[in-house]
Amino acid sequence: MLKTEYGSFDGDKWERLCQICFKHKYEEQVYLEMKASPGDYGIEGFTRTGKAFQCYCPNEHYTKDELYKKQLKKITDDLNKLKIYEKQLKKRLGDTLIKRWYFVTPEYSKNEIVAHSTKKRDELRKLKLSIIDNNNFEVIPTDIDFLSPYLSTALGITNHKLDISPNKPVSEEEGLVWKGKEISLVENAQRKHQLRFPSHTNGIERKVDILTEKSIKHFLNGNFLLNKWENDYPEDFEKFLRIKSQFEEKVIEICIFPTDNNNGRLNEIESSLFTKVKDNFPFLEDTMITNLCNQVMADWIMRCPIDFE
Repeated sequence: MLKTEYGSFDGDKWERLCQICFKHKYEEQVYLEMKASPGDYGIEGFTRTGKAFQCYCPNEHYTKDELYKKQLKKITDDLNKLKIYEKQLKKRLGDTLIKRWYFVTPEYSKNEIVAHSTKKRDELRKLKLSIIDNNNFEVIPTDIDFLSPYLSTALGITNHKLDISPNKPVSEEEGLVWKGKEISLVENAQRKHQLRFPSHTNGIERKVDILTEKSIKHFLNGNFLLNKWENDYPEDFEKFLRIKSQFEEKVIEICIFPTDNNNGRLNEIESSLFTKVKDNFPFLEDTMITNLCNQVMADWIMRCPIDFE
């Protein structure tokens, strides 16, 4: 399984997702899927305009170096099939000449993949295969963004749960810079976290600091998630904002009434929020829902919606 910012995929899921996207994306160029029986001969589909595609996603988890080696081998092996199965491919391609051979993988991290693709392109051109446009032939590695803008549709069709996550968490330095600029929000969080404890709690200052740091971390990491969601799934994102706004009004009302258990009230609000988001977005992984709720709760703690007397 390969974890991406859109969720985890194995080979079968990835190929199915790609096929749905190819059929939508290249409908006007007459996309034709190559069925696996008796073999795909190095391509899993092509267009009449000369684009050929090979999908790759490992079923096992690999380190970046291991994945890089697997991807190099896959490119090499499948391009060699163009020579080995030239006659069989000619029958399927007809008068279509392959101008671009796309290696479609969820992600690749090394520029050497591009260098290897260029090397293999030059080797293939020299072979003068009858199924290749030798003057224009290119080998092009691509990642999951290549499937845009049909990725959302394909994820829905395949019932694949969405799990957008930041490429990298907010660094400690970025957190410190933010704290320096948003002192009033940090002070709000410190005050409210302190009110979650009974007054006689030992080590309360250290515990408040820990909770405040967690709120800042959840808020900043969640912002990356929200930005990505807004860009890629604007309709769902707008729906999320509407639900958040409605629920926020309810939270303000709840917090008007006094309670002798602020921490319990906070946990009840968080639990209700999780249920609300999960009910409205059943196609999201629980991990993404948790990250969304963490961001919202941190936002409400640092601003005014959640407050304690």
